[in-house]
Amino acid sequence: MAERCRFIFVYGTQWPVPYERVSSRPTNNAYCQAGLIPFCAPGKTEDAMIYVDDDNDTVEIFALKKPVWSFKFGDLMAKFKIMHDALGFRSQKTGRNWTMEWYELDQLFNCTFPHVLKNDTFIWCDQGALCVYDGIVDSMWNGSSDLSMLKKVGEIYGKDYNKWATWAVDDNNTGVYYETWSAYSDPGPNATMYFDSYDCASFVIRGLNHLLASGARILPDVHLNYTRLNIYTHEPELLGTYDQIVQNQTLHSDFISFYREFDSKKPKTGDWVKSLVQIYETFYLTRRFYFYYNNVYWYMKLKESTPLKVTFDEIPIISLLDRFN
Repeated sequence: MAERCRFIFVYGTQWPVPYERVSSRPTNNAYCQAGLIPFCAPGKTEDAMIYVDDDNDTVEIFALKKPVWSFKFGDLMAKFKIMHDALGFRSQKTGRNWTMEWYELDQLFNCTFPHVLKNDTFIWCDQGALCVYDGIVDSMWNGSSDLSMLKKVGEIYGKDYNKWATWAVDDNNTGVYYETWSAYSDPGPNATMYFDSYDCASFVIRGLNHLLASGARILPDVHLNYTRLNIYTHEPELLGTYDQIVQNQTLHSDFISFYREFDSKKPKTGDWVKSLVQIYETFYLTRRFYFYYNNVYWYMKLKESTPLKVTFDEIPIISLLDRFN
């Protein structure tokens, strides 16, 4: 959707707000846990990387796509076009192949909402990281869903791939926070983008763009669609950091009440049902949202006509290198 966003300044705010990077990856809070499965279960650590030995080798590039939580729900999420994206690679010289996935350290709901503690403080379990492992599991990416994908999209020389792989390590160590939502002024083609998501698809998009800039030869007529969870809102109002919010007792009380309903550590099924009802009420009845981005909070008054929508639009492989740099 790069062609539909525009950059504007309002009261010193740049739209979309640039994603802030860090100098090095912080330690993940011990309170945070992945839940159903550990992060990067295939084996390699989050900042490991696979390189090729021969600079003259040719490395094939694959776009990979499967339904979110397919390990538990099969193709269910594909019916809502909620898909997970990754990149695959194969050495033509050795036949070795490997997979790269950037996703949540502590799973999706943990990254989307904070944990509210009894003393009304927060813990955000919102780190994402790169998982690199040997092999491309064909059955994982070639599921029964029509949206699943294991598709060759290009090739790159070994020496150029190795330079790109070094970029990917740095990208992983400096872009560490997962952001679920994209926020727009409206669903139309001339909408203002307020915030862009930073998720599995974002890694694939910037990864392919950097591969292109590094000398990759992209195959003609490649068409790739990506899932976006979009919020449509009036112009967001900057509230500040949590420490600034607590200075306003009324705002702080509403703020805590809002986030407590979404706390992802729910012990009983009934509490999960209550959270789902609260999500519906937030978007479609009360039409308000407290949005967290770059360690500060924004207030959103959601649009009446379309407050929330899942899209699955094509984003071309073009050299847009500035968005997350």
